[in-house]
Amino acid sequence: MRKSKKSKTCPVFVSIASNKGRVRAVNEDNFYADILGTREIPDLCGHRVLDHSDRYVFGVCDGMGGEQFGDVASEIAACTMREFSDIIKISGLKNLHNAVNEYAREANRRICRMAKERSADMSGSTFVMVCVRGDMVYSFSMGDSRIYFLTGNRFRQISEDQTVAAKKLRANIYSKEEARLSPDAHKITTFLGVDSRNIGVTALACEPLDLRRGEILLCSDGLTDMCTDEEIRRCLTKYGDDFAAQHLVEIALKNGGKDNITCMVIRKA
Repeated sequence: MRKSKKSKTCPVFVSIASNKGRVRAVNEDNFYADILGTREIPDLCGHRVLDHSDRYVFGVCDGMGGEQFGDVASEIAACTMREFSDIIKISGLKNLHNAVNEYAREANRRICRMAKERSADMSGSTFVMVCVRGDMVYSFSMGDSRIYFLTGNRFRQISEDQTVAAKKLRANIYSKEEARLSPDAHKITTFLGVDSRNIGVTALACEPLDLRRGEILLCSDGLTDMCTDEEIRRCLTKYGDDFAAQHLVEIALKNGGKDNITCMVIRKA
């Protein structure tokens, strides 16, 4: 009798923290952490080792504070990500981007429907997502939430901001510092909920990363508005422990905490 093959697993460690900040009354951020679920599950923030598979999906969603029902929009984005996670995980590499875009279109449709039902002019959410497959990570984004990669002392942004400021930076109208401080930094050009006519939303695909070489940070702009990249790098380098995400949130709070803050740190277990 032939023995069944034992499925391969690739354990990963995830550290998660989310906080409404010092100014906002409601936390409009949400997240999805593979089989663990979304922020709607009490006490999910913390740290875990996942070892049930060699494929995982993680994401951070930021409801747009300038629009209506941002908390509902980000919850829809996170819950839809949970529903699509199995489809995304079984998709071949050639179809992975298409599977993520199917998620984005459905989340966009649901947010638009919610806004219409509640008579809101508009509602929306950003998202960043990473798909871990063995040692490789495939990342996608929409809006101004970010994905970073820390390898050694090198810390760099992997995602590309979809904002008016980022467009002006690429056109050499703004310097990097001018773009960061400009009001245009919060004018998002693409997000879930923007496509009420069902023309079709598309997520940006980022470069593949090798998780053996470093760790991934997913975060909402509540972190990056309060902390420079260098402050984030120093924190991750200094506090490379189980509470990495919480340390980042605490620094953002110390620096003002003017927005909701969500951080997720992922590395090989």
